[in-house]
Amino acid sequence: MIQFRTPIKPLEDCQGLVSHSRPIVMLGSCFTENIGSRLENELFYTVINPSGTLYNPASIASVLLDLLYGRDYTEDDLFMHDGLWHSYSHHSRFSGTDIESVLSAMNIAAAEAREALSSASALIITFGTSYIYRLKEGNRVVANCHKMPAGTFNREMLTVTQTVGLWKKMLRELSARFPHMKVIFTVSPIRHLADGAHENQVSKAALLLAVDRLIAEYPDTALYFPSYEIMLDDLRDYRFYAADMVHPSDTAVDYIYDIFKQSFMDYTTLELAVESAKLVRRLRHRPMTQSQQLRDRFLADTESVKASLLSAHPCVAKALGRLKINRT
Repeated sequence: MIQFRTPIKPLEDCQGLVSHSRPIVMLGSCFTENIGSRLENELFYTVINPSGTLYNPASIASVLLDLLYGRDYTEDDLFMHDGLWHSYSHHSRFSGTDIESVLSAMNIAAAEAREALSSASALIITFGTSYIYRLKEGNRVVANCHKMPAGTFNREMLTVTQTVGLWKKMLRELSARFPHMKVIFTVSPIRHLADGAHENQVSKAALLLAVDRLIAEYPDTALYFPSYEIMLDDLRDYRFYAADMVHPSDTAVDYIYDIFKQSFMDYTTLELAVESAKLVRRLRHRPMTQSQQLRDRFLADTESVKASLLSAHPCVAKALGRLKINRT
């Protein structure tokens, strides 16, 4: 039979790394949030981008160092632009008009991530681009430009050697602090076409080469999950892209997530994930009935399902407590 695809199989010998019993911390590009939201919907305790979306290896490493060394953010980390307080270490979702509220949100998110990191089974790092923006004044690499004038920054591309050198230090630090935690590297399949089509490919190639070298040098600490290859070599069709032709569609992310689950979850975890997802769907469902009796019965049944799941699997309680419920 003629094959029209090149399916990528799940990783071997990694099942059990991701479970409901230990936290998962995720840092990186918006693809991190695509996968992270699906983990949350199956009641894994997942901390996703405590500084907001990050794209380049240098900014991700900088935020991770802040977490490791317990650094609190202060007014010195903020600047005012267009009536809002911003941080060059954070995404604009943390920006705001009240400086105390901004700092509080940043430090609360960091504290939660720090606590999760201390007992996490996996730290998932998703690199999006090798391109960085560096402040002309102070030479600092920024995670977000916050629509500052282009002349404020110098744009450059991290070399493979620079990324490897930076993350070798990070992996040594992580291995020393958390010897039982695995670092899962991925490269985001989201194309940065604003950089240029060729430039995007060069950028992704540099990330792939850097990760390959890191895995080779630290095989007991780090491994690679091929989300980039699944999108480009397995799916490789515009049917699997969103309308912008840049981001993966929901179907594509679901497919990649399924391979992720088969790679890192054992059978017991997969079963609990199915049960958890069913409960989450019930919690978010708004009964379409005019009968108050039927509505009350549905809500009572949902609470019964919730109580049964928590009784059998108390490990999902923390994730359930953090779940955002918006009945549809």
